[in-house]
Amino acid sequence: MLRTLLALVALSVSPMCLAVDASDQAALNQCIAAWGAKSPFAKGTPPAKVFSTGVKVFGIGTTAVDEDATDKPSLILVRPAVNVLGKSTLRLANPNGWYCFRSNVTVLGKIAIEAHCDAHIAGAQEGGTTVAGVDESDKGVSVFGVLRIVRFGCKK
Repeated sequence: MLRTLLALVALSVSPMCLAVDASDQAALNQCIAAWGAKSPFAKGTPPAKVFSTGVKVFGIGTTAVDEDATDKPSLILVRPAVNVLGKSTLRLANPNGWYCFRSNVTVLGKIAIEAHCDAHIAGAQEGGTTVAGVDESDKGVSVFGVLRIVRFGCKK
């Protein structure tokens, strides 16, 4: 059962696929709408960057870091983070980043999102599901897992 679940999770996420399709643009449009009047982007704006987070199973997999700071607002599509039986950390360090999450999945694990204090974060309204876990974003799936956002670089 667990092997089947792991195989399905691995197949459902393509961390190397960087092309933006209609569902990606729909997610971006939802994020732009969620930011409202604060957003410097009009609906239909393509992302300046697609950030692929990858898959971690039993703590093995890629670590996702976006350290590229821009001097102007940058719309960034964040592909789904998938974590099974481990801990994944996404570090989003662009203070001018407008990060739009498609969704996140954690099963018996933890996903920690470390975001610069000035970065903007929104999630597409794909709906969230939590089973005996905590998903503070309400934008992903958490089965006996945790998804948390922590800010850094805040001015006091």
